[in-house]
Amino acid sequence: MEQEKNLGYNPHDSKINSIQVLRGIAALIVTIYHLKDVVKKSDPFAQELDFLFNSGPAGVALFFVISGFIMVYITRNTRGSLTGVYQFIVKRFIRIWPAYVVITVFYYLLQHRIEPDQASLTELALSIFFIPASATEPPFYGYATLPVGWSLNYEIYFYLLIAISLCFAKYRWYVFFLLIIVAMVVVPSIFGNFTLKPNEARDYGSAYLNMITNPIVWNFVYGVLLGLIYNNPALSRGFSAFFSKKWLAATCIALAGWQYVSGFFGGLGPLQWGVGSTLLFAAFIFYTKGRTIIFPAWLVRLGDISFSIYLIHLPVVVAVSYVFSRIGYPVYSTGTAMFCFSLSLTLIFSHISYEYLEIRLSNHLKGYFSLNGRSKMKVKDRAKVI
Repeated sequence: MEQEKNLGYNPHDSKINSIQVLRGIAALIVTIYHLKDVVKKSDPFAQELDFLFNSGPAGVALFFVISGFIMVYITRNTRGSLTGVYQFIVKRFIRIWPAYVVITVFYYLLQHRIEPDQASLTELALSIFFIPASATEPPFYGYATLPVGWSLNYEIYFYLLIAISLCFAKYRWYVFFLLIIVAMVVVPSIFGNFTLKPNEARDYGSAYLNMITNPIVWNFVYGVLLGLIYNNPALSRGFSAFFSKKWLAATCIALAGWQYVSGFFGGLGPLQWGVGSTLLFAAFIFYTKGRTIIFPAWLVRLGDISFSIYLIHLPVVVAVSYVFSRIGYPVYSTGTAMFCFSLSLTLIFSHISYEYLEIRLSNHLKGYFSLNGRSKMKVKDRAKVI
């Protein structure tokens, strides 16, 4: 579809490249937050890593804001027909599911090398179909077989909301916000537990109901609001003019960075890291709109492979530690050197995963869903199938 072709690689398209840069940064923040666990307190750079990446989960809030914006952007010309809704669902499914399933199954086999038990197989099934495993421990709700999969449960739910809304054509966003208000305001208010803190959400006895009413969903809504502003000519001009001042854009970015590093109002809620993520994203997207800004190619590429980075970093560090233990050198499976090695392998294998799982496997699957046209894209035109 034309609106997604516009997301193709163009070194002068600072609007989209700015999103890719932020996606890459978010993925790297989450990755280093997890990988730094192999570094002991007495190891070199341990304190520096803790200082710079202790708020690693903030990257998830940024991912959600970006996702909200992107869904508005890529559906801006989608008609409210069954064909349009079908194409949206299939493209989102193909974009996420193949890579996630392959890496999740690999991680499962890595963790259960002897004999899988029934409980772990049930958890695996729930994970690959994006169903939360538990009604407790908000907002993670039991995590997933591949731990980062908990956030994809929210992502798929958000896609479902968009798909339902698309059925109502020009009224789509009215329907979307109505569904959000019912789930996020009406239901919690009826039960007397309205909150904006994800870790304090009420347990309704249903894992999925708990998830769809969790305040973390507001981060997607922030992104949707920014997307609607961006698509509205008058509002977009106003916001672009507001953020066009370098000192103002830089101040917003600095404030978001300060919140992240300091831990001020830390948390995944809309009034916690959600605020900083939205401020950062708004400053980036509106400052760069209409400007020719060429970001470093490696940073844009980091954004291209960000989904694979997000999925593969935990399997990489677990696999490397296992190999070192098997060959009789468990002492080398921790430390700063192992951190650097695991991070390097993560970037290498993420590139491979992106090329073979996100692109080639996904393009192959498109043929089964009558989306053959997109499988013929050149590599440079497919780099940002967000």
